[in-house]
Amino acid sequence: MLLSKGAQKKKSPIATASKTHGGSPKGKTRANWNSMLEKTLVDLLHEHNTPEYKGNNGWTPDAWNKIAKEFQERERYAGFSKVQIQEKEKELKRDYRMLKDARKQSGVSWDEKRCMIQADPPIWDNIIKSFPRAKKFRNKSFPLFEALGELHDGNTAEGTYNFTSTQPNGPDL
Repeated sequence: MLLSKGAQKKKSPIATASKTHGGSPKGKTRANWNSMLEKTLVDLLHEHNTPEYKGNNGWTPDAWNKIAKEFQERERYAGFSKVQIQEKEKELKRDYRMLKDARKQSGVSWDEKRCMIQADPPIWDNIIKSFPRAKKFRNKSFPLFEALGELHDGNTAEGTYNFTSTQPNGPDL
């Protein structure tokens, strides 16, 4: 069907929630997340943070199916696929672990009210050298930090008890 210039079709709300990523293979759409969508995802992860849905290696396939379905019901306009939701969870987990490690550096403090790292510029430069992805949090809060900590602390491999074969007795406990 040919449309005149003045009578072009309007985009649906779903189409505006994601866009085609210019360099992506096969014209895949890129999910556009905002803080409210991220919070919805983290809330759903908390709701499914039970032995039935989460094992040692993360959420079960059944849990991901339920999380994706419930996310799509709560955020109908977003139109994200299960894979996009899983990728966002991985990104949030990676950001949480990075900020957790960055907070351990000398001269770094955490502003509870603003949910962000506080440090002098030279220390921030050092943080960014150690954690290049942390640059985006130099002037941006991460309000999901505590909620993600509740989900992942004690459940992610942190290397705390890692030792090499040259350490015959393992780490001192």
